Amino acid sequence: MSGRESQSGIRRVVESTVGDLADWLLLNGGRSTVALAFTGLLVAFFAVFPATGLAPMLDLQPVFYAYSALIAGNITLVTVVVSLNQLLLSRELRTPGEVRTQMGEAIEYRSNVEATTEKIAPVEPQGFLQLLVEAAREEAQRLGGLARDHDGEILGEEIDEEVSAFTAHMDDIDALLAESGGDTVGVLAPLLQTNYARDIDRLRRLKDRHAGDMDETTVEAIDALIDRLQEIDVARQYFKTIYLQQELSMLSRRLVYVGVPAVAVVLASLLVTTVPSGRPGLAPSVAFVPVAFAAGTLPLVLLGSYTLRIATVTTLTVATLPFTTPEQEQ
Repeated sequence: MSGRESQSGIRRVVESTVGDLADWLLLNGGRSTVALAFTGLLVAFFAVFPATGLAPMLDLQPVFYAYSALIAGNITLVTVVVSLNQLLLSRELRTPGEVRTQMGEAIEYRSNVEATTEKIAPVEPQGFLQLLVEAAREEAQRLGGLARDHDGEILGEEIDEEVSAFTAHMDDIDALLAESGGDTVGVLAPLLQTNYARDIDRLRRLKDRHAGDMDETTVEAIDALIDRLQEIDVARQYFKTIYLQQELSMLSRRLVYVGVPAVAVVLASLLVTTVPSGRPGLAPSVAFVPVAFAAGTLPLVLLGSYTLRIATVTTLTVATLPFTTPEQEQ
């Protein structure tokens, strides 16, 4: 193996590792696990200063100020929980008429999907999206069959190229959905890279370019495939709404679980700093400073881990058909 090939292989491995790490950090990793990983790094970071002598801890007055700031900050942060719960509660307070309207729209959408697929649609996001993906794949294959029987060679080649790429994509999405584990964010993840606006645009332009060469059956097949793609995006946006409600509810609960103990730990550390200089109780307070600092920042780190995933999902699903964004198509 040449040096250039070796460097290229190393570069691919590095890029793949960085990509996997970014996916874990922004989307796939459990939020508590991400927060604990960052907290461990903070413990190590804060421990470096006393260990190397950069912060000899001879004067604990600055530590006292830091503890005070952490206590005030965490108390303020925990109050965010109340605001989050109020936000969630305001979305759930609906009149019977509003509930009936929302339920009716969801039932109508589900009934349309069942009429198209001629199957009973599953009630879980994973099964429902798998049904939509399979229906889109079948429509693409039907269109591909019509293209092979078409007299126009150029039209047949263009349709076959679109269908081949689309079928391979649907196979990948179906495999990822099967491996998602069924949780909402895992189900959403395979569908975050596109809302199929560009695929629909290509199909519409193809139909427009060859309007005089297409028979009615081919036109109907293209329109049916576009409808299946639109149904996928409707489901994606709806399940995103469910995910965001679940995520904000979980965040508010975990902020309470973590925030109250964090305040208690920092308060205890603050009391330890009241030991007069030279007394035996001073050494444990110095050793405990990195842990206390990390515990005090844990609620903020937890909030940050949830915010990263919420912001990622929101950025990648902000556009709805017929539009898309460059960020969503990366």
